[in-house]
Amino acid sequence: MLGVSHLLISGTATSLILGTADPSVLLVGAIAGLLPDVDISTSPAGRVLPWVSTYFERRFPHRSCTHSLLATGVVAIAGYSLSLVLGEKVLPYTTALSIGYFFGWFADVFTRGGVEMFYPSPVRCVCPGNRKFRLRTGSNAEYGLLALLVAIAFLAFNINSSGGILTQFNRLIASPSGVEHLYNESGSTHLITAHIKGVQISDRSKVLGDYLIVEAHGQGFIVSSSTGQIYKAGTEPDAQIFTEKITADIGTPAITNVESVVLDEEELGEKLNPFNRTTGAMVFVTGQLTVDDPESIRIIQDPRQFSTIRASGAGNITLEAAPLATVQQVLGDQFATGQLQIRSINVSQAATNASP
Repeated sequence: MLGVSHLLISGTATSLILGTADPSVLLVGAIAGLLPDVDISTSPAGRVLPWVSTYFERRFPHRSCTHSLLATGVVAIAGYSLSLVLGEKVLPYTTALSIGYFFGWFADVFTRGGVEMFYPSPVRCVCPGNRKFRLRTGSNAEYGLLALLVAIAFLAFNINSSGGILTQFNRLIASPSGVEHLYNESGSTHLITAHIKGVQISDRSKVLGDYLIVEAHGQGFIVSSSTGQIYKAGTEPDAQIFTEKITADIGTPAITNVESVVLDEEELGEKLNPFNRTTGAMVFVTGQLTVDDPESIRIIQDPRQFSTIRASGAGNITLEAAPLATVQQVLGDQFATGQLQIRSINVSQAATNASP
């Protein structure tokens, strides 16, 4: 096979198996596909590593020991041993190396000469059985295969750069489980935008638009509109938006931090003030409180929206994904006891972390 065929086969296989569009990972996988041909001096790998190719060329037939499961095992062991030393950051590259190397020689199974897959056994594995249908280097059939590989590689890159095959499939069928998978996978590092088609439970008015996912809630999601209204979207009885179709996309990089706050007869507004200092952050409060002056609390709740602040007897307050500004306005002057979780979604922090 031509060197470019090995590059495309190994690079495409790496992208599909790892579900990645990272150019550096794909480059490692593609180049690894050339390494099995180091056993011949005229190959790209042989020219780059002439001392290695000379050793193999003098002692072994072409497509023998380097084109085998044994060689793949040696490459994998060496790569993963290196990752133990250098840390997890190189793990995607060592995996790409193993995948690329395997597909680099496995593609030669479909050539006329085949490969010694089970080396040191000299038996050559070749497919198909009819010699006329096997690939010949530089033939029209190989160029046709190259055109197909380019199309597959382009498709795989686009799919993986948009969240992967599972995400695209779930987007196609508008599955809530696909949105949940995307949120669980990328919600801590990016904004996740849900595209919702459905109806308002209260008046059956049509809903069609984009909402920021704040958090998962039961079988649905707490979402925020562009103007700050909070809803639960899903098919459960407590949802305000009944979803007929929901898909999602990964948006702007954003760091999500969750912190706990414990209050013991302390002023709530003062306790929450430190979370106001972050510019570019969306802050939501969840938890249970007991307040000292429940009679003074005035909760005005739009029945079309999710009840982020709920009061019950004896001064018990329940907060669920309540915007920080709303909590401070309604409860800021209350002395409270209880425990809260503060979820901060910080776009500016992600931008700062990404800067050199």
